[in-house]
Order: sequence, then C-alpha cells, then structure tokens
Amino acid sequence: MRFPILLVLPLVFGLALPTAGRGDQASDVVKILSTRTLWGKDFPAALSSLPHWNRIDERTVALFPDRILGATPFRTAEAAQPTRVALSQALSQTRPSPAPAFVELLRGLTGRPFPFQSDVVQSVDDDSYRVAITDSNLQFLAPRLTVKQVETGIGRPEAVTTQVIQSERDRRPVALTLHSYANGAIIFAESDWMPPGLIDRVILNVPVVSAIVFRGGQ
Repeated sequence: MRFPILLVLPLVFGLALPTAGRGDQASDVVKILSTRTLWGKDFPAALSSLPHWNRIDERTVALFPDRILGATPFRTAEAAQPTRVALSQALSQTRPSPAPAFVELLRGLTGRPFPFQSDVVQSVDDDSYRVAITDSNLQFLAPRLTVKQVETGIGRPEAVTTQVIQSERDRRPVALTLHSYANGAIIFAESDWMPPGLIDRVILNVPVVSAIVFRGGQ
C-alpha cells in the first residue's frame, strides 16, 4: 500500500521577487543544466537517467548530493520493490539521443549501460520508502552548493515557496524553501534541517526536463 499522500502538506507563501522575466522554458532549462558550477561530477549520469524515470511514470525526482530519489512514497520497503524492479529494467534499455545542446555533456554516456544501480531507501523527510539511485561515491550537486551560488549562476528565482512535510513519527516536520526556475521545471530547495543558505536538493520535473534534454524524452 502506498504511503498516504496527505502526509506531505505544501504551504505556499507568495513572495514576489523581481526577475528578469520568465522567458522560454526550454532555453531556461538548457541554461540551468549547462551551468557547470551548480553540478557535481556525476550530474551527466543523473540527466541520462531521466528517460528511465519517465518510463516508470515518475513525475518528479529529487537530486541530493549522493542520490536521486523518486517522488512516489511507499509505506514499506517491500511495497517499493516492484517499482524498483521496473526502474532497473528501464535502466537496462536504450536511451534516446540527446538534444544538440546536451550532446557534449552526455557524450560519455551515449550508447552505454547506465552506470549505477537502483535501490530502495527510507526518506528522512517523512519516513516513507522511495525508489532511488544511490552510492556513497556519487556527486550530483556541486559540493556545499548555496543559494547565493545558484543566483550568481542563473539569476534570481521566478518564485519562492515553502513546503512543510509531516512524518508519522513524533518529531518536528521538515520545512523546505523552494526556489523555482523555468516555470517550475527545476527547483532548488533548502531544508530547515540544514544550515541556512545551503541547497539540500534539486527537484526536476521529469517529463518536461527529459523532453528538453533528449529527442522526444521517452
């Protein structure tokens, strides 16, 4: 049985920020994903996994420093296993060709098996179980990436909102500050469980970003 969706309670506070304009979503995504100062050495592998997440109908994924976490919550590790198996099968399939803007970035991964394995991990946010790609040696984000570095590299966000995530345990909930770019396709998130100003994760809209990074995104 899947984890109750109501355990994640988004609270949105309209913080109006001056921006340079929303612009074209695809060009914004290309700019953000091509800004190398934001990403770690294994970021190309994270991008190359997006069509596989898309094939199992995962709408969003979160890139942490050392793992990619699916958004679908499960109550037990056993309940998550069929989805993990489906992701593993998807990872073994051929990826589509990258769009021209990403040919160089993904060159070393084209035509090769995906280099990492899927797993099931427990989320520190709500204690649910999620399908993940993880390894202690992975580095998807730039080390100790900050909000200031993000804004220096790609400008101020289009919107800043807050999401509060409850768990079943008797403990303080996790509050995320979400810095939204490219019409919400890419979100840089701070957590109040981390030092202020540090990016805890980056949330990607899988269908949107995959369709921009790859020809057809499937």
